[in-house]
Amino acid sequence: MQHNMFLTWPEEYQLPEHPLPILVQLGLTYRCNLTCQHCYALYRRSRDEFSLAEIDDLADQLYRAGSASLVYSHGENMIRRDFHEAAAIFRDRDFYQTLMLNGFYVRTAADAARLVETGINRTMVSIDSIDPHVHDKVRGKKGAFEVAVKALRLLKDAGIPAVGFSTTIDTHNYSDIERIAEFARDLGVDAVSFMQNRYNLTGVFDRSLWPTYLQVCQNLYQLMLDYQGTLDVYTHDPFMLTVLDDRLSDRTAREAFIGSNLCNVGTGMVSIDPVGNVSGCNFIEESIGNVREEPFQQIWDRLVDRYSDRSDPPTGPCGSCSALGPCMGGCKAFHYNGKYDERCGAQRFIDPEPHELATADRPIPETAPTRSPGVFVGLPRMRVGGATQ
Repeated sequence: MQHNMFLTWPEEYQLPEHPLPILVQLGLTYRCNLTCQHCYALYRRSRDEFSLAEIDDLADQLYRAGSASLVYSHGENMIRRDFHEAAAIFRDRDFYQTLMLNGFYVRTAADAARLVETGINRTMVSIDSIDPHVHDKVRGKKGAFEVAVKALRLLKDAGIPAVGFSTTIDTHNYSDIERIAEFARDLGVDAVSFMQNRYNLTGVFDRSLWPTYLQVCQNLYQLMLDYQGTLDVYTHDPFMLTVLDDRLSDRTAREAFIGSNLCNVGTGMVSIDPVGNVSGCNFIEESIGNVREEPFQQIWDRLVDRYSDRSDPPTGPCGSCSALGPCMGGCKAFHYNGKYDERCGAQRFIDPEPHELATADRPIPETAPTRSPGVFVGLPRMRVGGATQ
């Protein structure tokens, strides 16, 4: 395809020489009232959480480091009785605040209005299927779907500047993404986010599914085009960058698409869990340091050294792949130790024999990690049929 010379492309983005932790994934608690099948924090229920005084100090450190945007993640943050006081701390420092929630703590108009008062700019309620039975099964609680939809309506009516829902996609809903987007449009919300499960484990992927996932990515891209100006459909997967073409011609939308799918670990994003551990993102199972033990800036500098593709670009299988330019090395939660995305295989790219592998069934050669490791904190194994792997 002949590309329009006036359009930006992922490979044209430059890695910053002096990265700033602009986006912070912050957990105030690991606690939650649900037991989602895909939850990376399901078996972490430590109550040694930040105090409000610690949150205030951390907010100062993040502000001085250049942080400007916050996503509340890890557990169900509204389960903390002092959540609104914590949010007000960041509101008073002009942070843009996004709250990920399941809806159970927004039951009334007053609950939604209080989030407006405490400076929440964006809310993303979790909805994994428009079939209530499927959603409730994935989330581990009967009635969860009805609660989530009611919360969406309350948040929209309260005047939260941006209201949407987030969908974790996997085999249970690959075939439903078009209907999920239609549901979001009909509800009148502003956005719907689709994120592929991040298992962050080796040897758990059925490679025969990835041709299906390629089609899912192409369908998601088409939905973005179809809903431009009506509904913000967005994703979080570097593989999406390989399906970008000239049809997404609006410059602002195009740059937003690229920015939301690039892996920003070590370039503009950091994750801090409820007990102070700092990592590249929620799905990376190592800690680079703890803000209760040393200043955040010190840890951030070390994290940048750990993950920087400027000083240590992807090698091994990535070096021979024609998709390296668009995906820029892929998702570090999948590949940071061996520096390749375990999902990569012959079926994912147009190369007849990428990585010199004849079929998708042959394993990708292992590469020895060259980066100094952090401290392994151990994410739980994925639940399969009620058990763990």
